[in-house]
Amino acid sequence: MTFDDGTVKIYRITDSAAPGKKPKPVLGAYHEHCFGYGTVGVTRYYTALQAKQQIEDTIYIPDWWMISPEKDIAVMEDGSQFRIRQAQRTTDEEDLQIMLLSLERIGDNYAFVS
Repeated sequence: MTFDDGTVKIYRITDSAAPGKKPKPVLGAYHEHCFGYGTVGVTRYYTALQAKQQIEDTIYIPDWWMISPEKDIAVMEDGSQFRIRQAQRTTDEEDLQIMLLSLERIGDNYAFVS
């Protein structure tokens, strides 16, 4: 498997509000990876729709990273942000550890920690 389709940055959602104030979610730096695009299969696509999710892309990154679908956001090279709906640990045809990420586009982008 090749990881030559680009780079993706995985950000953790953090709260930048002062203590006692209304939460203000922002993105703090986390990991950067080379990736390869996968295929969004029919079963994955329609299963996501049943759960009211719109999976647009799947990407593979090398190794098994600690990625949390509840707390992490994927940001592509063009700046587009995606919610990570599923992170699956698997191996490729050469028994290398990879992680498959199912991505859903975000309507309102998060701000970054300044």
